[in-house]
Amino acid sequence: MTDAMALLERMDDHDVADSYRRLGLDRLADTELVAAASACMERPKVAPADSFVLHAPLELLARARLLDIVPEADREPARVALARLAATYRKAGPELPEPTAVVGDVDELGDDLARAATAGELDDVDRLAVALARIASPSELRRAIGPWAVASLAAAAHASIALNLLGGPGLVGAVGAAALRGPLRELARHPDWRLRWFEDPTDPAPLPVVLRDALLDVPVLGRPDSSFIYPLMHQAEESGLARRLLRGLAGAPDALPAALVDLQRVAAWSMLQEGPEEAPYGWSHCLTMPQAVLGVAASGAVSAHTAIAVAATHVLGFRAAFGSGALDPGWVPELPRTGRLDDALTAGPEEAAAFVWAEVEAGRGGAVVTALAGQASEHEDAHLVKYTLACIDAAHSDPGAAPLYLSAAASLRGWWAAHDRAH
Repeated sequence: MTDAMALLERMDDHDVADSYRRLGLDRLADTELVAAASACMERPKVAPADSFVLHAPLELLARARLLDIVPEADREPARVALARLAATYRKAGPELPEPTAVVGDVDELGDDLARAATAGELDDVDRLAVALARIASPSELRRAIGPWAVASLAAAAHASIALNLLGGPGLVGAVGAAALRGPLRELARHPDWRLRWFEDPTDPAPLPVVLRDALLDVPVLGRPDSSFIYPLMHQAEESGLARRLLRGLAGAPDALPAALVDLQRVAAWSMLQEGPEEAPYGWSHCLTMPQAVLGVAASGAVSAHTAIAVAATHVLGFRAAFGSGALDPGWVPELPRTGRLDDALTAGPEEAAAFVWAEVEAGRGGAVVTALAGQASEHEDAHLVKYTLACIDAAHSDPGAAPLYLSAAASLRGWWAAHDRAH
């Protein structure tokens, strides 16, 4: 492992593909490459995480999942991108030294980690996270971390994405739990950044809320001073909008599947029906964040009441800040003009979505998924990677709306194609 890490660190930033082959990284098995990349990301940086550093472990998990979808003969560009990610992380600034050892069982370490995170003790969080990662299974980590992490708006509210993806099938299993050290440290940096509106036990019994209906026509609050996650969600909570629209949400475990369908569909409609300005970092998060929260809850790590309230607030926060009006659940795209899938995916968001919608309805969804996974896994943007995977997972969990989700993924791919041409 150390040898593979050393090879990744020696990659040439100016000629990544050539150095990948020259250093012999192309001879590593997929599992070896993913494991080496994971080892590169175990140590948090000394400085507070910027966007790249924060997203890197999540991006690695998503890239590993997508790599399993890409045909083996076509994987080299995706492997090069994965290697580039690991090498860039190692060079992104000084890293913390290994912490002193902590001893305890999973429950003890989990309780201590929760207390340290709530108190904002960053170094204690790192020590406990290292100890927990050594002995806990992914499901045990979700149970230990999930109850206090899912409602947090620190670390861009992204901890749930890592928890949800960790320990999945296939290549993602080669990503070690220690890769979560950085995101967990960032959670503790702002322990007071969290959603709370749903925690008041004195609230009178509300009228039942149909989640989809509550989110199709959200009142527009407008963009706050910053479009980072905390200001967006804080606005939805502090304005009283979240409590007013969502207080009657069902909170039983059997409500999770329906909540997942409703939130995923509203998020995908937002990507396809709203203007393109917020596509890469707004509407992409509108799906990836709530989907992950509900995924963690589905494993039994978090109460359904908390998870549904948090996930619904995520969607509400984006729609209140960036939405332009009511969504149309009966929306369908125009007929495509392009004749080939690869051409459509680079022709811009509208044409990409239209072509993919028609292909999936015609029963060619398998080829669409392969193409989307391949093109996203070659791209440098973490949000495109995470969003493409989220759309593929949404199509799997809600197959009746597969054209919707895969068209949304194609739309974002088309957005990036147009952006890359312009730059």
